[in-house]
Amino acid sequence: MFSVIICSIDAKRFAAVKAMYQRAFQSQPWELIHIGDARSLAEGYTRGIAQSSGDLIILSHDDIDIFSPQMPQRLERHLSEFDVVGVLGTTRLSSPTWFWAGPPFLFGQVVNSGPDGRLTVFILGAPSAVARDIQAIDGLFMAARRSVFSRVGFDAVTFDGFHFYDLDFSYSAFRAGLRVAVANDICILHASRGTYDERWALYAAKFMQKWFPGKAVPQERFQWTGIEVENREQALAIMMPRYGLDHSNEKAG
Repeated sequence: MFSVIICSIDAKRFAAVKAMYQRAFQSQPWELIHIGDARSLAEGYTRGIAQSSGDLIILSHDDIDIFSPQMPQRLERHLSEFDVVGVLGTTRLSSPTWFWAGPPFLFGQVVNSGPDGRLTVFILGAPSAVARDIQAIDGLFMAARRSVFSRVGFDAVTFDGFHFYDLDFSYSAFRAGLRVAVANDICILHASRGTYDERWALYAAKFMQKWFPGKAVPQERFQWTGIEVENREQALAIMMPRYGLDHSNEKAG
């Protein structure tokens, strides 16, 4: 069974993402754990995991929409091979942001929506249905086997806000020898591209001190570019390739 854990203080967003997961799982057994009073995402997810009962755990933002069909089946297949799975990440983490590694170390694809509702597809690297040897992933959607959390947890002391819980957790998993991957066959819309303000900079310094002490933050930072589309059908049409065709036991996505 899957347990989906969402930290959300926005009733409208939570209702929408709950309905989305209900459509995604259909009749498959799953449970939803809602943490509405998280002191930080590290603290909230830790509490949610303790309350959950599923063998496979999804940690999800409340502002996403999963475009791909058969998400549970695809994710279950990936979690039979890997310990931690995300949808965006890097095979070389050396800075406080996973995508600053730049190509060819970036993997995944995502659709972002702006305030005006326009959709932009970002394809960072999708050469196969799954990218392995990942060192760190983005927190918009993370999944792991329950057994992972007995070896690696969230650092709610150092990261007591809403930044770096994901980078720290996934890099900790990598450093512990766990198998981390990016699923390119799970296409997601995320209604945010993140906030890089003074608060973020504070936690970035904490992250660097924890994992790369004495190393300066790189000055050259990779910026990705995207393709604007009008709807989700167009987004799926260009997110490459349509991995549903790779699996004989699935209908074409």
